[in-house]
Amino acid sequence: MSNLNLESNLIENVTFFYPKIKQAVLKYQSETEKEFTVDVLVDKVTAKSWAKAFGKQKPKELDRDEFSDRYGSEHLVDGVDEYYLIKLKKAASYRDKETGALKDIPDQYRPRVFLDDGNGELEDITFTKLVGNGSKGVVQYEVNTNSFGTFGKLLAIKVDELVVVEQGDSVGKFNVLGKVKSLAENPNVNSTPNVAEEKPVDDDSEW
Repeated sequence: MSNLNLESNLIENVTFFYPKIKQAVLKYQSETEKEFTVDVLVDKVTAKSWAKAFGKQKPKELDRDEFSDRYGSEHLVDGVDEYYLIKLKKAASYRDKETGALKDIPDQYRPRVFLDDGNGELEDITFTKLVGNGSKGVVQYEVNTNSFGTFGKLLAIKVDELVVVEQGDSVGKFNVLGKVKSLAENPNVNSTPNVAEEKPVDDDSEW
């Protein structure tokens, strides 16, 4: 059972899907502006509570077949026919008031990914590990109110159960040389999306 904690700005016991936190992605219908996003699966009670608190940011409701098509049949829950997902986002860029130029947000304001290190402290794994679909944990948000309404903006996620992202053919093709642990990241490339974090193309503007 998930739980919306309005006092602490947390949604507890959620399942994560398509987290795009390590690298930002283009906003819907934009060729320049980027954002960080994650979809979180919650139960009906939590979804209703969220919709009441954030009327302009209602959860997405999917039936069993829709959820299976979009997120994978391996994530279906026995006996559950309705699935509720909340999309949390954070802008990765802003317009400079003086020049109008698009700039990346300062690093201290970007969302983070944390994992318990086993010693009671949280390790920042934002740039070192990929969070696979089906991972479970807690999402932290910040509340923003403007002329359009009140919204919950992605602040961080804490992973309690990490689903490891399996390496694909990019690693496997070298295994004739021996078992390859992983491929090193190119430090000169910072805008190439990671296949493991890509979302289906049937995204829509209401998210």
